[in-house]
Amino acid sequence: MTALIVVAGLIAAALGLAAPAQADTRRQQLDVATYNIYQGADLTPLFTAPNLPELVRRAGVAYDQVVATDFPLRARAISRLIKKDRPEVIGLQEVALWKTGPQGGDLTTSYDFLDILLSALRKAGLDYRAVAADTTFSGTLPISATKQASFTDRDVILVRHGVRVTNAQSHIYTAKLVVPTASGITFTIPRGWSTVDVKLAGKPVRVANTHLEPVAPPVRNAQGKELYDALAQSPYPVTAVGDFNSLPEDMTGPYGTFTAGGYEEAWSTVHDAGRGFTAVQDPNLTNVPSKLDSRIDYVFYQPGRLSALYADVIGDKLRDRTPTGLWPSDHAGLVVRLRLSSR
Repeated sequence: MTALIVVAGLIAAALGLAAPAQADTRRQQLDVATYNIYQGADLTPLFTAPNLPELVRRAGVAYDQVVATDFPLRARAISRLIKKDRPEVIGLQEVALWKTGPQGGDLTTSYDFLDILLSALRKAGLDYRAVAADTTFSGTLPISATKQASFTDRDVILVRHGVRVTNAQSHIYTAKLVVPTASGITFTIPRGWSTVDVKLAGKPVRVANTHLEPVAPPVRNAQGKELYDALAQSPYPVTAVGDFNSLPEDMTGPYGTFTAGGYEEAWSTVHDAGRGFTAVQDPNLTNVPSKLDSRIDYVFYQPGRLSALYADVIGDKLRDRTPTGLWPSDHAGLVVRLRLSSR
């Protein structure tokens, strides 16, 4: 049957006619993924340091954890997972940039998660490029008596080679978490979102990627509402992917904002809810068995304009770990196949 379709398509092309309808089916589908790839360390202990020396000690512990969680090795594991489905668009969160240097001196890059992952993807035979990124938190702290480190957090949209993308935009939410600490340092933690328009069967689909505030519900809820309102202005069908830090029963938070506001959530549509857990492993990524027990990473889409055909959690199985026993991330990823409505 496949051979007949191919032959028919070649004849149609030779005669200047339209190819059979079956030949256009794939172009009406879009595989999207969301993956929080983990910044490499748990930074929350920094916020409760009782004084500056303890803050420096905890910052040093955090950076040591970044080294131990070995993103170059984890990137290879993530690339193997992505290779299975080869999604056209991937929304990534916690795409960290770490730099180190002497106290008072210049900093040099020690881990650029974006460069490392793109290189790992190329080595896996995959060709992706970054088309949008929102840079959120960035800060520098001493990590010892002689050394300092900086951390920059980013959310990034990758697209596969050959995917047509226009109108890339990145934004920072108005609502931000502000954390004063006993050490005398106040941390201000912004979050953001990015969008791109992807051509599907000759029609644009707007893809949004975000990472919402994890620890402060009022800030998270305001961010979710800001994203929902911004996407409501889109003239095109919309899918919003990311780490929303909102459980399915959170009807007053981002999950409720989107599902009550006309979106459907792909995992629940395809699998009738239940399981599909994406969060969260231990910060050192060495726990066995898996500790994934909740869903906070989603692909939302607008029914009537898009439909969900397939949804799969990746990075949640013991065989997905690195040879050294690290989980690819403290989150699992989610891959979803969407179909453009013919209307």
